[in-house]
Amino acid sequence: MVTSKSKSANYCTEISNDNTLVFSDVAEDKGGNGEYFRPHDLLCAGFASCLNITIRMILENKNIEYESVQVEVDLDRKTEDVTKFLYNIEITASISEELKEQLITMAINCPVRKTLSKNIEFVRI
Repeated sequence: MVTSKSKSANYCTEISNDNTLVFSDVAEDKGGNGEYFRPHDLLCAGFASCLNITIRMILENKNIEYESVQVEVDLDRKTEDVTKFLYNIEITASISEELKEQLITMAINCPVRKTLSKNIEFVRI
């Protein structure tokens, strides 16, 4: 479970999963200090990190050596009823572009994407 606690700085929030802490804030034009991840950044971070981990697991399971994996994720919320996750994945490895595309195709169905693709309900506990 994740817990969010308000801090003294305007809209600053301490977020904990009992193992580590991160902080969230809103942009200055929204009344915050703009120092930390915005809530939507954290949503993107969950998807980005899951894509990154999934690709690395696939690479390791296939015994493919790589230098790094970089994932960029942003949200497009311009359309009222549609949220688009815009993403880019870069794999630094001595492998063909065709293999990279195959790996990316496998990874885009990572666990966070599967979760976000389901019908979502909000239940107060």
